[in-house]
Amino acid sequence: MEHEIGAEENITYGRNDRFVGGPVGGGRFWLDEDGTPAAKLGGPEEWRDEGMIDVRRGDTFTVGGQTWRVTDIVDADSDDAYLTVVRVS
Repeated sequence: MEHEIGAEENITYGRNDRFVGGPVGGGRFWLDEDGTPAAKLGGPEEWRDEGMIDVRRGDTFTVGGQTWRVTDIVDADSDDAYLTVVRVS
C-alpha cells in the first residue's frame, strides 16, 4: 500500500502487510535496563543482509523507499505490545 507523508501505521507481533516492500513485523518487544521501550522488527526482503533491526522511539527505518519514524512503543513488556510509526519521507 502506498502511504502519504504523515500516514500512521501500527506494527504488532507478526506481520503487517500494509507497507510497500513489506511485510514488516514485530519480532520482540522489551524494556531496556533504564525502562526505555524497544522493539525488534523484521520482514522485508531489502533487510535480508541486516536481519531484524532494533528500534526505539524517534528511530527511523526505510522500507520500499518510504521512511518511517517510530513515534511510540506501547506496552513493550506485554503480549499486546505494538509500536506506532509515521511516514516522514
